[in-house]
Amino acid sequence: MRPATTAGRATPAPQLLAPRGAHGPGLVPLFDHHIHSDLRNADDYELMAVSGVTSALAPCSSSHERRSSGDAFAARFERLIEVETARAAVYGIDLYVGLAVHAADMSDLRSALEGVDELHKRLGHPRVKALGEVSLRHRTSDEVTVLERQLRLAADTGTPVMVETPPPLEAFTAMLPLLAGAIERSGIDPGRVAVMDLDEHKLRLVHGHGGFDGLGGYGLPVSPRTDALFAVRQKVTHREVMRILDSRGPERLMLNTGFHFGSADPLGLGKTVHRLRLGGVPEQTVRALVHGNAAGFFDIPHRIG
Repeated sequence: MRPATTAGRATPAPQLLAPRGAHGPGLVPLFDHHIHSDLRNADDYELMAVSGVTSALAPCSSSHERRSSGDAFAARFERLIEVETARAAVYGIDLYVGLAVHAADMSDLRSALEGVDELHKRLGHPRVKALGEVSLRHRTSDEVTVLERQLRLAADTGTPVMVETPPPLEAFTAMLPLLAGAIERSGIDPGRVAVMDLDEHKLRLVHGHGGFDGLGGYGLPVSPRTDALFAVRQKVTHREVMRILDSRGPERLMLNTGFHFGSADPLGLGKTVHRLRLGGVPEQTVRALVHGNAAGFFDIPHRIG
């Protein structure tokens, strides 16, 4: 077959070779530090494992069930610590968990504070690596009280905190000053706090807010774009990650799938990493984004990068 021509000139054949270093042996294991696997099919763990995920962290997100006693919160905590870590181990995933009283699961202030007491009893467990996810949903005084109580507990115990942020931009911006005030009043070192569920715009808003100087981590949920009918959150693409890297660098950025009970891809982190490599992102930067930064923040053993 002759090469195509344009105005009498031969058009070069397309370059099919991947950039040097884009793939091959010795790739860093992935640490997916923000997954809601306890709300999903256990087979997701196998997909994660074959994509390169060796360790993960499942925070205690809302299960959309109002909990009316400390025992109800304790049952959820025990299921994460005992049952979920065992489910993951079957597929070769070293799973850690975060525990918290989520605002969306609060029934009343009394039972929520009982839940915080149950949380306190379990923060020393070797599988518990975070206090999270904490959140504000309706921004009531009771929610703020429970948030502050948990932030003080994290400050007293030196436990890293994961903050869930709401998807709607209006709710996100309304939450920021309340969260900043709670961090200040609790006395926690902002370097022990990581904010999850960010995208380009939300990341700029956090950086532009004076109450969030020195945060310990910025979690970006990543996946190639899909047209899923039941997507609870929109994910960040590799192109968006590359723009963020160009504007602010990789410091304290942590990539995760953030996959949830809706339509979400457990392969999202592995796919995004592959595309970042093909896009020419240096291997040292990739390692920091998908393992080193988060493993350092959560104090995960055998961290790499």
